Amino acid sequence: MSECNVMEQQQEAVLSTQLTEEVVAQFLMDHPNFFQQYPELLNRIKVDTPERGVISLVEVQVNKLRDRIGDLEEEITQIMSLAAKNDRLFHDFAEVQKQLLICDDFFQAAKVIEHKAKELGLTAHIKIVDHQHPKYHVEKTALANFIKKFLNGHSAYLGRLRQTERDSLLAYGGLNHSSTELGSFAILPLGQSNPMGIIAFASHDGGHFEPNMDTIFLEQLVSVFHYLLMQWSKSSHE
Repeated sequence: MSECNVMEQQQEAVLSTQLTEEVVAQFLMDHPNFFQQYPELLNRIKVDTPERGVISLVEVQVNKLRDRIGDLEEEITQIMSLAAKNDRLFHDFAEVQKQLLICDDFFQAAKVIEHKAKELGLTAHIKIVDHQHPKYHVEKTALANFIKKFLNGHSAYLGRLRQTERDSLLAYGGLNHSSTELGSFAILPLGQSNPMGIIAFASHDGGHFEPNMDTIFLEQLVSVFHYLLMQWSKSSHE
């Protein structure tokens, strides 16, 4: 072996044993219990932080734990607030369903839903294909187009609508009806396989209804209403 090759191998051996930041980092990751074996190092290792200057590694860990606890407390607060809101909504919708079950006809039931929506700061729009009253009427073609474009097998549509889409589905008393100015919608079909209409809840707030929202309470309400519609329809044909 030439002297040159021997020197190159020696240099490579030296480089392979030199400590670099990457080598140290990898060593600590490979030995997570290192500081348990050498706890005295925790107070001797200093970290330069922009917030508090030079502090020990222990203080860095304590600060990170404190921040994490703060984040967890905030998450818990948000969860508690959401749980309280869901509890109120559950009782509200349960009461509406009880009121629907003692209704005698479509118009009584529609008023129950419209009243509850108003209490929640919303506007309810109930649309049935070929309904006799123009307020509750929707063209079969308009409903089919909406279902194909926005529902397509989904249990609800949440979000905004263009004015032409709002008007074709919800307008009543002319295209300038106030429904065309509302910001966001929760729209659910009355029936899944062959919907006979829709119920839409509208808000002036464009961000009130968003696609990631849970619709379980609305779905239960619409399911009860659809069941009653089917029962009243059967009775009228007997």
